[in-house]
Amino acid sequence: MVEDVYSKQGKFKNWLAVCDVHLKFMDDEDSLEVSIALGLLLSELSEEPWKGKVIQFSCEPQLHSIQGGDDLRYKYEFVRRMTCGVDLDFEKLFDLILQVAVNENLKPDQMIKKVLVLSHRDFDSASAAETSWEIDYQAIQGKYKEKGYGDVVPHMVFWTLSKYNPEKPVAPREIGPDYLMELAISDERYQALTVVD
Repeated sequence: MVEDVYSKQGKFKNWLAVCDVHLKFMDDEDSLEVSIALGLLLSELSEEPWKGKVIQFSCEPQLHSIQGGDDLRYKYEFVRRMTCGVDLDFEKLFDLILQVAVNENLKPDQMIKKVLVLSHRDFDSASAAETSWEIDYQAIQGKYKEKGYGDVVPHMVFWTLSKYNPEKPVAPREIGPDYLMELAISDERYQALTVVD
């Protein structure tokens, strides 16, 4: 299914995961595993220079090259052992992505399309910024425009994974269980089926 979603539908191409594997997650092992698994999946589906990379949830985000070759267990442990903080500096996150694009002299179509933040925190409590997201995002857009990437500022999807958080994990039409199910059953091999209600 993953290969089909990627190769035929072009989904998840040049997505980048920000994985929260903070110690606070340890009381919610399922959320921790989802964060790591989705981070690994997206890192495998991206193209260079993003392939095999994730960012840790931190005030000082860094792009990590996942070590371990083809050994999935080793990759899992590598991501699990990343040092994370309690907050994420969104502006620094976008600055880091922009810096990679500039350093690699990437064309706009090679830019990260979406940043998937996987955390046990909700969006408002996760931010390390003292200013509002709207103000930060305007500054981010200005920086991208200045470097020639104004039309391709990555979209951010913030997914709160904690089972203890009553908030909805994602906005409508973003990546969630319903969307993934719809994506899977929209495959042409299922088109001959009839839904009876």
